[in-house]
Amino acid sequence: MSQKAIMERLKKLMALSRSSNAHEAAAALARAQQLMHEHQITEDDLVLSNVGDFACRFTWGAKTRPTKYQTRLWSMINAVFGVRSVFMEGYGQIRFYGLSDRAEIAAYTCDVLSRQLRQARADFLGAQNKRIKRTTKISRADNFAEGWILAVRSKAQRLVISREEEQLLLRYEDTALGEMEEMTGRAAPPSRRSDQAFCDGHREGRKAQLHAPMTGKQRLAIGREAA
Repeated sequence: MSQKAIMERLKKLMALSRSSNAHEAAAALARAQQLMHEHQITEDDLVLSNVGDFACRFTWGAKTRPTKYQTRLWSMINAVFGVRSVFMEGYGQIRFYGLSDRAEIAAYTCDVLSRQLRQARADFLGAQNKRIKRTTKISRADNFAEGWILAVRSKAQRLVISREEEQLLLRYEDTALGEMEEMTGRAAPPSRRSDQAFCDGHREGRKAQLHAPMTGKQRLAIGREAA
C-alpha cells in the first residue's frame, strides 16, 4: 500500500475504534496500532495527515517580496476558507495549507481570482493617460487592485475555525514549515488620484462572483456578472 492508502486505512480504523461495539472498537484499535508499528507512523503523523498543502498555479512574477495588494488577496482567501498560506520566496509561489478539501479550493480560488485581478488591473493601466509618469500609473493601478480585492472580500463570509484546528495548523507549521516571517508586501507609492483609483477598483471588483460549492470536494466556481 502507498503511504496515502495506509493513512486512509488508519483513519478508518481509528474511527471504528470509537464504536459503541466494544469488540469492534478493540479490534480496530489493535489493527491500527499494528499498522502504525509496521510502518513507523506516529500519532502526530496521523493527525498531521489531515492537513493538505496546495500551490496556486498562477504566479505574478515577484520572486522575493510581493506587493501589498497580493498579500491582501491571499489574506482574504485565508479568511474565507479557514486556511493559511506561505509565500515561497525565490519561487514566487503562494501555497495554502489547512484541512485538505478547503486548502485545495483556496488554491484554486487564488488561481482564478489572480487571473481576473491581473486582467482588470491591466485594463485599468491601459486606460491611463500615456503622458502620466510610470510611477504614478503603478501607484494608481496598485490602489485599484486593493479596491478590487475589498469588493470581492465583501461578497464572502469569513470561516471561523475551531481551536483544535488552529492548534493542528500550528503543529503543521512547526513540523513542515519551520520559522516563517509575516507577509507584509510592498505598499503602493503615494500619488494623485489614488483614492479615485481605489474606488474604481472597488466598483470593478463587485463584478466578480464567488459560488460556494455544496461540498468540500466540489470545485469553487468563480465567474463574472453579465454585462
